[in-house]
This record gives sequence, C-alpha cells and structure tokens, in this order.
Amino acid sequence: MAVQSALRWVAIGGVFALPFIVFIVAQSLFFPFITGKNFAFRILVEVVAGAWIALALTDPAYRPRKSWILFAFAAFVALLGIADALGAYPAKSFWSNYERMDGWVTLAHLLAYLVAAVSVLNTEKLWRRLWEVSLAISSLVAILSLMQLVGAMALGQGGTAGLTARLDATFGNPIYLAAYMLFHVFIAALLLHQTGKDRWSSAERIVVSGIVAISVAVVASNVKGSAWLPYAMLLLVDGLAVYLLMKTRAYLLSFILALDVLVLFSTGTRGTMLGLFGGVALGALLYATSSSSVKIWKWIGIGALALVIAGTGLFLARNTAFVQGIGFLNRLSTISINDATVQARFLNWGMAWEGVKERPLLGWGQENYALVFDKYYDPRMYGAEQWFDRVHNSIFDWLVAGGFLGLIAYLSIFGAAFAALWRPAFTPIERSIFAGLLAAYFFHNLFVFDNISSYLLFATTLGYIAWRASQSAAPILRASLLPIRTLPIVAIVAVIGVWGVAYAVNAKALATNRFLLQAIAPQQEGLTKNLEYFKKALAQNSYGSQEIREQLVQGTAQLSNAQGVPNELKKQFLDLAISEMQKQAEDSPLDARPPLFLGVLLGAYGDDAGALAALQRALSLSPKKQTIMYEIAAAQLAQGQVDAALATYKQAFELLEENVDARLYYAAAAIRFGEAQLADELLAPVIPTGRAADSRITAAYAQAGRYDKIAVIWEARVQTDPQDVQARFTLAAAYYGQGDSARAISALEEIGRLFPDAKSQADSLISDIRSGKPVL
Repeated sequence: MAVQSALRWVAIGGVFALPFIVFIVAQSLFFPFITGKNFAFRILVEVVAGAWIALALTDPAYRPRKSWILFAFAAFVALLGIADALGAYPAKSFWSNYERMDGWVTLAHLLAYLVAAVSVLNTEKLWRRLWEVSLAISSLVAILSLMQLVGAMALGQGGTAGLTARLDATFGNPIYLAAYMLFHVFIAALLLHQTGKDRWSSAERIVVSGIVAISVAVVASNVKGSAWLPYAMLLLVDGLAVYLLMKTRAYLLSFILALDVLVLFSTGTRGTMLGLFGGVALGALLYATSSSSVKIWKWIGIGALALVIAGTGLFLARNTAFVQGIGFLNRLSTISINDATVQARFLNWGMAWEGVKERPLLGWGQENYALVFDKYYDPRMYGAEQWFDRVHNSIFDWLVAGGFLGLIAYLSIFGAAFAALWRPAFTPIERSIFAGLLAAYFFHNLFVFDNISSYLLFATTLGYIAWRASQSAAPILRASLLPIRTLPIVAIVAVIGVWGVAYAVNAKALATNRFLLQAIAPQQEGLTKNLEYFKKALAQNSYGSQEIREQLVQGTAQLSNAQGVPNELKKQFLDLAISEMQKQAEDSPLDARPPLFLGVLLGAYGDDAGALAALQRALSLSPKKQTIMYEIAAAQLAQGQVDAALATYKQAFELLEENVDARLYYAAAAIRFGEAQLADELLAPVIPTGRAADSRITAAYAQAGRYDKIAVIWEARVQTDPQDVQARFTLAAAYYGQGDSARAISALEEIGRLFPDAKSQADSLISDIRSGKPVL
C-alpha cells in the first residue's frame, strides 16, 4: 500500500535526519547552541512517532519485539514522571528551561524515538546506513573543530585558538563535543569490524565525495580572514578522504576514527579521555577472554605498558613548555584531587547526598538540584560557580531527580543492555565494542551531564542493541488493532495528532524564546520596545518564564542609574519586574534565586527595607551562602544598621575563615566604622601574601586617611608580584597620599624604567606631582 510505504519512509527519513541536528546553531534564539537542536529533535521525533504509531496500529510487523532494554527505559521514564509530579517544582521538572532543554518532556521524546527506531529500522542494512550517516556527520563536525583549532572559526565559548584551546564545534561546550566524539570513536570501530574489508560502492563514493564538496563549501564560507592555513588543512583532510575512498573501507574508517579521537582530546575533557581509555581497555579484556589467541594478551600487555610509560612520562614532564603548550596534555597532567574543578565536583556530590537523604525514595524531581544546592550549600564552594543546577555526576543527578528508585531504574537500562550483549546475536568483537562504549559513556557521565546529542546517541545505541538481541522474539502485541484498509484514515488522524502535539510542545516555547531574545537586544524604537517584548514573552506563559523574569530583573536593575531614561519608563520596568519576581517566588518557593534577585533589584532603586526583607528570605533558603550575606550586609548599611552589618559580615567570615573575599568584606567594614584593631587582625594573615591588595580595603583606608596602611599593603603586593604594574601605580599614589612626593616620584620613575609601555603614564603623573596637581 502506497500510504504504508510513505509512512514508513517518513519514519525512516526522520530517524536519519536526527543526526544532522548537531549542525544547528540558532542565533535567533536564546541559548542558540541548545535550543535550536532541542526544538529540532522534538519536532522530528514527533513526526517519526506519529508515522510509526499509524503503522503499528495497522500492522504488527511495525511493533517492537519484547526487549528488557525497552522495558527498562520505559520504566525509567515512568518512574521519573512520578518523581517529577511529586517533586519540589513539577512544572520545571516536566518542561525544564531554555538553558538545558531537558526535563521529563525530553525523556518522553527519547522513549518515543527509541521505540519507533527499533520498530522501523528492521534490517541490518538500515542500521548500518544510520551508523555511516552519523559517522560521516561526525567527520564534518571534526573538520569544523579543526577550523577552530587554527583560528579560522570562533570558539563557541570564546577564547583564543591554538593548541591550548578547548574545541566545541557547533555545541558551545567542550564536554558536549567530547561525548559526541566518544560515541563515534566506537561507532567507527564497529563499522571497521563489520565492513572494514569491503570496498566502497560507486554510489557510496559519489555520496561521500558530495559530502566532502559540501564540507569544503560550508567551511570555506564560514572561515574568517584570508590566512592560507585553514584552506590548506581543509584540502588536506578532504583530499585524503577522497583518496582513501579508492581503497577498502578500513582505510577511511580508520582515518575518521583517528580524526574523532583527535577532536575528543582537543576538547580537553578529562573525564571523557579517561573514559575512552577505560572503555577501550574493558573492550580489549572482554575480547581477550573470549579468544584462545595468546597474541591478544600480548598486545594488551604491550598496550598497558605503553599507557603506563606514557602516563609516567606525562607526569614527569608536566611542568615543561611542551606539555603546558598542548591543552589536553596539560589538563591530563594536572589531574589531582586538589584541582579546583575536582574539589568543586566532590563538594557538589556531598551536597547532593544531603538532598538525597531528605528525599530518598523518589527524590526532588528533575531540574531541582538547584534547590538542593541552595539548601545544603557548602561554604567551601565560595570560589566556584554559585548556581549549580547539575551535580556533574549521573549517579547523584538521578538520585536527586528520582531518588533510589529512579537511580535503580536508570542503572537497569545499562544492566539490560549488557545482558543483551551476551546474546548469540553479537560476535565477541561487537560485544566488546559496545561494552566498552557503554562503560566509557558511563564513566564520562560520572563527571559531567548529558545533553541532547549524547542522549540521542545513547538511545540509538540502546535501540541497535535491543533490535539485534530481540530479532527472534515475538512482538509486544500481536493482535490486530485496526485493519490495514483503515490506514489512510489513521494516517490523517496521525498528521493532525502530530501537528497538535508539535504545536503544544513547541510553538509557544519557540515564540517565547524569540520574544525574550528581542527583549534583551537593543531596539531601534528604544527601551519602550524592549518592555513590550518582555510583556509579550511573559504573556505566552511558557516554561521559559523564570529565565524571562531574571533577565527582566537584571535589565531593570541596570536602568536604575541610567542617564536619559525617563523616570516613568523606569517605573514601568520596575513594577513589572517586582510583580514577576514575586510570581516566580510563588512558583518556586524553595528557590533562593527569586528573593535574592528581588532584593538586589529593590536595593538598586533605594527600597532598602524591602530589599532587606527579600534578601533575608533568600538566606533562609540558603543559610550558608556567603554571597547572599554580602548583599544583606550592604542593605543593612544602607539603612544605617552598622552593628547588624558587621555581625552579618562576621557571620559570613566565620563560616569559612579561609574565604579571603569574606575576610576582606569584613575588614573593609571594620575600617569604615572605626574598628581599627579588628581590621588589623583580619588583614594580618593576608597582607604578606599580597591578597589584601584589594579595592575595597584601599577605598576604606583612603576614606579614613590611612595612606600608610595602603602603602604597607601594596608594598607587599609588589613584592609578591613584581610584574603587576597597576600595583606599582597604586603604591605610588599611596606614597603621595602620605605626603611623600619624593618617594612617589621614585616609584613612578621605577615603573618607567621597568615597563616601557607605562612610561608615558608614569611621566605624566610625575609632572602632575611636581606641579602640585592632585593625582588621586
């Protein structure tokens, strides 16, 4: 039947279109690296699922076969749905936000994709073609990454190109690109095993050559500047690919595998690199145990010895210019439990565990780690990001989201996949490759978190394993549900259903996202237009409301001291921002962000009493977060509550005395309010380290007329960092403030001798001093 064939190809076409979403960077949307890919994923899956449902209703051949993998995944999604519904913020758990585009709605789409893919990709040839398409796309992504390496394309997160750069291609985050490449390294290995000895067909050569030509055109059109190196690299890579097409598949597949490994390492994502090593090692050991060949063990031994020698050499050479000049080598050589990033991970795990103990069975619901992070905030996190919304560990992330039941369900997916691999359907090498991939991916996720690309590849991997392992199993439902003759009517209903679901899931969210981006962008019509866009975005009542409200508050706070903005317009912004942030506080009553944002906003507009009340509410939700205490102390000072402010600064300081920032806040307040001895006691430990050289301390002492104190502090700073030219200027100013012009001139003359670029500025100040002009 023509309708059946059309629906089948719609479903298959949608599955094959999904790997291309990695190229989407939607500059017209808020969070362009995230939202565009996710909206495309959801819409494509909705189309695929609609076509598949129509097929499955009328033909048992399009129904999935019994598989523990499908059952485990469905149970996981169902359990998380219950956990989200009973969680701390159900709306956010279900819909997520624009920054992550995760939540239960994404899990539901992944389940729909998994079931549909297993059902419509019902031949080995189709699955192999899907792997080949995905691998070909990964090679194009790798080429884009290399263009970033040589500076021909901008890094998504900014930064300087070169060997120290962390590449991110079209993902906007190196860890996302690393996970993507991790999967494709093993996919390339799989295809090498399955088809490596075959030759490329004429049709395949034409297709690959076309892909190469397109890549040249696309990359060349995006290359910035006129340097020859990017073009030379592009021609070299693509020329080599075309040449290898003339040989057996193994050559080109090996080349792509090596290219993807290179890009993976160039992301500098240590957990993924270690995961790759571990996955390859596990795969090799599994294969060796299934083989009687002694040579395999010999090669494993050689590989292990080489790895130990390389690791030892890297450690011994960690301080050399060579290692430090290559990003991934430098990051590998600096792996340490004392590393700031590693320490932050450990602290997050500890906070997550406290949250798990409070809600052990079903957790807090997805997207609610931020609430746990606030409530159980560890003061030792003072130097790190203050608003973590992920634990950066899949075990703890799912524990927080779904409790022990959710975690067990998640782990059961891996258990079912590993069990399926030991079915006779898989060769020992295939079993080893997939086991290595799953282990590497799991290890990678112990230090980061998923995104739509890794989710998609994980679901595709599970789908292939499930399909291979269950080919001999019976369909989940054999009974005829609808006669085949009704398929045209079913197809029409499916089209209407897909349109309705796609509209409900995506339309308002897309419109809201665009309004938000316009609201924060400069408008020719002026700020009145920005306010209009904020109102339009909020009127959609979509899941981006919290992000809209926070952007509104931040923009409104910036307007408080803006010149040339009518007071009436400021008031309109302020009234809307206050109203919306109060609504957000009602929507998420356990979240410290809304009252904190509200308190900062009210303080910016002089409502010190209102600010203090809101900030104290924030502190009650995150009682150990020093940054909130700093805002409270500032509000108390604005109200003239000096003793209360000093007590608040003291509270922040005593939470963790090694927090230099808290020490300096406390010391600056002590100086300003006549507590000289207290200030001396606070600053004594940090003056010799140069860390007391801070604008807050300098301003406080300047207000008190204690330039002698400023001089002592900045002399220590110059001693600890002689290359800090600005420190030398501040020291000269302190000498001048003391009335010691000769010493100030001497310090400035020394600046001129040591720093030629600063000589003109130093000479100008010397001239001002000699002529009696003020220089402070």
